[in-house]
Amino acid sequence: MSGSRLLETAKWRDVVELGLCMAIHDVCNDSQFENCTPLDFANFLNVREEAKSIAVLPKEKLRVCYMVFAVARNISPRKEAETWARLFLQRCGIAGSYYNKHRSDICADHATEDNKNYRKSIDGAIDEWRSRRGTP
Repeated sequence: MSGSRLLETAKWRDVVELGLCMAIHDVCNDSQFENCTPLDFANFLNVREEAKSIAVLPKEKLRVCYMVFAVARNISPRKEAETWARLFLQRCGIAGSYYNKHRSDICADHATEDNKNYRKSIDGAIDEWRSRRGTP
């Protein structure tokens, strides 16, 4: 699916389900992204054209990359997940090359304790959303 097609589709269909948006908002609001309402965050996460721009906070690009990586694993079909990730990263001002190089750094043995805790928070939020949804 092309980027313009995904944007067109996003006008009437969420790429990232609302429950997942809210779970990610709970972890990332005012930590990785500037403070915003849950609705603004859901629109931003779904790359809606009319969405309010929400800035990535300084020194948080690495964690945002992991969040994108984790969320994209829950979007299907895979091609749509790749397009969503590319468009969302553009909105965040994160280069695709940076994302590809660093998206799983938080999973590495040498990751800081803070980054390991962030990963647990993101993974926990996604697991909780999946269990409420009944997804294995």
